[in-house]
Amino acid sequence: MKKGLLRIRLEKESFDDLDQAISSVGLGFDVHRFTKRRKRLVLGGWKIDYPWGLEAVSDGDVILHAICDAILGGAGLGDIGDYFSPHQKKFQGMSSKKIVNLVLKKIKGKFEIANIDVTVILDRLRLSPYKREIVASLRKIFRVEKINFKIKSRESLELLGGKDAVACLAVVLLRQVC
Repeated sequence: MKKGLLRIRLEKESFDDLDQAISSVGLGFDVHRFTKRRKRLVLGGWKIDYPWGLEAVSDGDVILHAICDAILGGAGLGDIGDYFSPHQKKFQGMSSKKIVNLVLKKIKGKFEIANIDVTVILDRLRLSPYKREIVASLRKIFRVEKINFKIKSRESLELLGGKDAVACLAVVLLRQVC
């Protein structure tokens, strides 16, 4: 092998190792049932005009919860339940934006969010009219431009609580702050 080709190959391998060292991916998930007892529905930090809310200890924002779970996972810091136990009264009715702020403090100075990819799964209501507002809300809350947001239905299958629940999957790419 020629000397120049060997050097290029070694440099490429070094960059590959560096990329692996500074990037981390987290996967988050959350699901909550709809309830008539709550009259407020918040998804992605945005209030949705709907007569039912979600059954949860906090405000039940499955989008913010899934993203927080993904952030914690990507940073190797466990999951949302490790910090916000559903059995503790102090989290009763807590705004999910407060949960986000606490999670962001945990990664501050160590990681920054490169992008967020969210998939919401629900059948009970049409979320597409709120898509633009939810994405804008997520960009503001997480201070990230690269956000992809998808809405899927269960196709009438009884998955993830059927039509009586909303579920969310989130993938977050984190970069180590050097």
